[in-house]
Amino acid sequence: MKSILVTGATRGVGEALTLKFAQKGHVIYALARTRSQLNSLIEKCGVDKVIPFEVDVSKKEQVEEATTAIEREYGTPDVLINNAGIVENVSFADQGLEMIDRIVDVNLKGTLYVTHCVVPGMIARGSGRIINISSVAGTRGIPGQAAYCASKFGMNGFGDTLAQELLPKGVLVTTICPGGIDTPLWDSDKNPYPGDKTRIMQPQEIVDLIEFLVNQPKGTLHKKIVMFPTNEWH
Repeated sequence: MKSILVTGATRGVGEALTLKFAQKGHVIYALARTRSQLNSLIEKCGVDKVIPFEVDVSKKEQVEEATTAIEREYGTPDVLINNAGIVENVSFADQGLEMIDRIVDVNLKGTLYVTHCVVPGMIARGSGRIINISSVAGTRGIPGQAAYCASKFGMNGFGDTLAQELLPKGVLVTTICPGGIDTPLWDSDKNPYPGDKTRIMQPQEIVDLIEFLVNQPKGTLHKKIVMFPTNEWH
């Protein structure tokens, strides 16, 4: 059984990951902003399988406090899954500066903060796996998603560089670039999916892929995986 740190653990892919891995017997360190949603997750999975931390990953002090507690009480996680993310589908000229900051702070800086806190323990142990859930928006420009693309291109560059730095130290880094996934990020009123929502991927598809990666031998590295529903092309 593995210990797995999941950010954005209470919604969409993060919730599906937590439920699946807890069901399999793994221990999940669940990071999310909302205490009530964390409590709901514990009720579904059991307090012995989900250890909750109320954390906004864009706040480095909160990230440091939570990861220090995890390290002190339980040790370095076997797996880190950087999943927390937000998106707003709007033209860049119409996007507010506050939202631009929020997208970059959560998607990119949040990934950097959490990873920076966890990596030293993995290096000291000589093993670990980091999975960054980026986006196809990190592989090409998508109209209406300029700030989101900027944050995801940053994630992809970070993941590619980090993978090279950590490979000799026994730590494997994989970047997943999914297309549209049926999660609460796509709000039909505030943030509609720019296409046929009935044809987008389900969270379980990403969960199945991540479970496959977690179970792979240490001698093989899956560097970057791009996947999308067939109503898209990237």
